[in-house]
Amino acid sequence: MCKMMLLAAASGLMMMAPATAQNAAPMAGTMTAEQVGAGPMVGTPSANYVAWAANSDMYEIQSSKLALSKAKSDQTKDFAREMIADHMTTTKSLMAALPNTEPKIPKPGKAMSEDNIAKIAALKAASADEFDAMYMQQQMQAHQAAWSLHKGYSLDGADPALKQVATSAVPIIEKHLAHLKTGAGGMRAM
Repeated sequence: MCKMMLLAAASGLMMMAPATAQNAAPMAGTMTAEQVGAGPMVGTPSANYVAWAANSDMYEIQSSKLALSKAKSDQTKDFAREMIADHMTTTKSLMAALPNTEPKIPKPGKAMSEDNIAKIAALKAASADEFDAMYMQQQMQAHQAAWSLHKGYSLDGADPALKQVATSAVPIIEKHLAHLKTGAGGMRAM
């Protein structure tokens, strides 16, 4: 009798295992907060996540377009091309998720934050000798902040469609951080 109960209990657990595995949320990325230099920003309201993620992508794209014309190093220009392509992709993913949000979250505005406008202005004003280092330093800071935002939302975001966007953005941001840490642009941006 005891063996039959154990067998029945084990069978029940085995039937539940696939369902549990299928429902487990995938972990976004592999870097730790220590490796990134920033912790996950948890508790972000969905509308704020959308606005901040869009602002981050706008900055990445605009600063990187500027780098294509001002950077001296071919490595910096290659990194800038990667930033433009990848952040246009994350922007498209974010915008595609908006119709699926509940409650509906409207598209964010097209204006960048004052802070990012100031960073772009500093890059425009940088001399040719200063530009690459300034651009790469700004990229490190921007990617640490982006990782914090996306990683945090991937962990506890309230909207499933946006949580998927965040989860898929984290490995892209981690790839950029790895390039920055290993010297993309011909210098370490740390």
